[in-house]
Amino acid sequence: MATLRESFGLMEYSEGFIEKIVSYRMYPDKELNRYLTYEEIAVREKCTSDEVRKILTATAIVWIY
Repeated sequence: MATLRESFGLMEYSEGFIEKIVSYRMYPDKELNRYLTYEEIAVREKCTSDEVRKILTATAIVWIY
């Protein structure tokens, strides 16, 4: 079975990092009681909002379904 990195062409990111970014869309933030924006996720994970957008766009089928 292929990993998320292989399945979605995200080889530049670790499997754990991809899972962490996807989890932000799977579960709303408990303190804010809403889903975080790309920019808010990027700040928390010390990456760019473009990286967050790339990962979430590529893996959208995982968290939409």
